[in-house]
Amino acid sequence: MAVTKKTKNVNALKALTLATLALPGISGSAFAAGEAEYFDANTLFSRYSESGNRMKIEVYQATANIPINDKFKLKVNGVKDVISGASPIYYYRDGNTGQTKMQKSAASIKEVRDSQELAGTYTYQGGTLGLGVARSSEHDYDSNSFNIDSRNEFNNKRTVLATGYGFSSDQVWAVDHCHPEKAVNNCINPADFPGMNLVPQMTDGMYKRPGVGGDKTTHQWLLGATQIINKDALVQTNLTYTRNDGYLSDPYKEVWVPWDDKTWLPPHSYGHFRHDTRPDSRDQFAFLTRYVQHFGVLNSAAMHLDYRLYVDNWGVNAHTFEFAWVQPIYAGWEITPRARYYSQGSADFYQPFFDAPRADGYYSSDYRLASFGAYGGGVQLSKEVFNHANLGFGIDFYERQQNYTMHGGKGSSVDDYSFSLFSAKVNVKF
Repeated sequence: MAVTKKTKNVNALKALTLATLALPGISGSAFAAGEAEYFDANTLFSRYSESGNRMKIEVYQATANIPINDKFKLKVNGVKDVISGASPIYYYRDGNTGQTKMQKSAASIKEVRDSQELAGTYTYQGGTLGLGVARSSEHDYDSNSFNIDSRNEFNNKRTVLATGYGFSSDQVWAVDHCHPEKAVNNCINPADFPGMNLVPQMTDGMYKRPGVGGDKTTHQWLLGATQIINKDALVQTNLTYTRNDGYLSDPYKEVWVPWDDKTWLPPHSYGHFRHDTRPDSRDQFAFLTRYVQHFGVLNSAAMHLDYRLYVDNWGVNAHTFEFAWVQPIYAGWEITPRARYYSQGSADFYQPFFDAPRADGYYSSDYRLASFGAYGGGVQLSKEVFNHANLGFGIDFYERQQNYTMHGGKGSSVDDYSFSLFSAKVNVKF
């Protein structure tokens, strides 16, 4: 929420929209009271690109908010992601140099994700009630979700309490783009898996890897509060708890360990590889606090300060600090520079590769579970056109380094990379 000249008299319900984004199946289904009479449509295009010829993602999104009457509003949202490039599969120790090396997937990977959402919001005296359903599908992933959330105003609309619940049911598996018996590109060669009786299963022209993947469920609860301090400032606090159960491993990632454990899959010259294996449950807690200050003397600029604390029972903990400055310029132009720092500790069962078997049987070399730090920043430029449209353009940069972290834990400089994100959006309201 930008506190600008038009929103000097802050409607606290708007400040809670971002809080709902954490819930499965919610992507901004909350609407502020008093806005139901407007129809608005949004389109967004963004391009994400990692360094080192890693992943590239193009996102196409279209959203329509449709007023039914002065109390009820519908939202229809569609997203298409086009993903290409290469991603780390496993790490190993070079037998000659002792250095950590990375093995990436084939650079010809191309995936498409389609997501649809339908949400409704009912506005009543003193609050809103929202309900939404969503579906997302890829060639190796299906997800169905729903959410319900509410907001209630107190203290002459200066205090808003928010609650929310989201649920998702997912299926995940691994596929290859060619017949495993041909052993080309990134396919499995059954000769490397003696006694496993590998039989390909065709799915949309691709082959399922036998015995990899499964079902998972996610429950998430949110409790939040926004307090208007005065006409120029507000503070927001949210607490979320997430419970994950089922198959939580990455079906494409593998782990390197020495010969000591005879249960590992095909042999390397000095070690073994096996599938990424994680616990079948995960409890996640996140605390967010946000402060927004409006500066009327600076052409109605606004400062946003955010802090987020994250912990889970896998041993991961993280801190996020964000800063943004919303500055109206002239004739409907607005510029928003922003900066971000993130620091994370590693999961208990993470290592780039393992020197000995673990007693609990959990192993992962997924770089997302490593200890690392990251600096990011960017700028958003927008322009109001004819009082009914808003055009926006943005650019963001991000650099991740293992030595940027302020946490302990395991990590590797092999995981270091950077990315850029370019975006363009159009909003029309009438």
